[in-house]
Amino acid sequence: MSILSFILTRSMIMNSRKTKEIQKVKDKHPDLFISEFWHPSIATDVALFTLRESRLCILLIKRKVEKTWALPGGFLIKGESLDACAKRELEEETGVKGAILKHFKNYSNPRRDYRGQIISAAYFAIHPSGKLRISAASDAIDVKWYVYEEIPNNLAFDHNIICKDAFKEVQKVIIEKPQLAFGFLKDEFTLTELHNAFLSIVGDKFRFKEKRNFRKWISEYDEGSGMVKETGNMQRGKQRPAMMYSPRIAADKEILD
Repeated sequence: MSILSFILTRSMIMNSRKTKEIQKVKDKHPDLFISEFWHPSIATDVALFTLRESRLCILLIKRKVEKTWALPGGFLIKGESLDACAKRELEEETGVKGAILKHFKNYSNPRRDYRGQIISAAYFAIHPSGKLRISAASDAIDVKWYVYEEIPNNLAFDHNIICKDAFKEVQKVIIEKPQLAFGFLKDEFTLTELHNAFLSIVGDKFRFKEKRNFRKWISEYDEGSGMVKETGNMQRGKQRPAMMYSPRIAADKEILD
C-alpha cells in the first residue's frame, strides 16, 4: 500500500468513527444541536435611533466586562430567530420594547471580536424618544443616548463601523419609504415637527428643505391622498397654536418588507 493510499484510508476510518460518535450523542440528546462541521457563534447588534430636541441620537450601552460603550446586542440562543434575538437583547439590555426593527447587514470579519469568530447580524431600530424609559440590565451596567455625530470613536468590537452603516441605511430607507419617519414621532405631531424630523435624519439629501415645498409634497403624496391627516387637536404653548396631525400611512414593520 502506498503512503497516499494509507493516509486516505486512515482519514476515512477516522471520519467514520467521528460520524458514529456524533450520531450516538444526537440519539442520546435529540434536542441538542451538534454538527460534524465547525461553526462560528452568531449574535445580533441593534443600532437604535431616535430624535431628541430635533437631533438624531443613538442608544449605547456600557458593557459590564470591558467597561466600554457598545451597541445593544447578544448571542443567538437555540431555537431562536435572528429577529427574535434582536428584540430580546434590545429589551434585556435597555428595556426598550416595540421599536421598528430592520436587519440590514452581516459582519463576519474573523477578528472582529476578541472572544472568537462571531458573526453579527446587524439591525437598525427606530422609536420615539418620548415613549422610551431606558434602563441598564443584563450585560449592561449603563445605557445612554448619544447624539449621532458625538458617539465615541472607540466603541467595542466593530460597532463604530456598524453605527455608520446603520445611519446610511436609515437615510436610504426613509428616502425610499418616507412614512418610516413617523416611527421617530409621537402619535400626534405638527407639520413643523415632521419637517424637522426629515431634515434631522436625511439632511442635505432631503429634497424638500423649504416648508412650502414640503407641505405641498406631503399633501400630494400617494397620488393626492396625502401622507398625514388632521386630528382636530391643537398644540398650544409659547408659539401660536398649531394643528396636530397623525399618519395616514402607518410606519409599521410591513413597510420595511
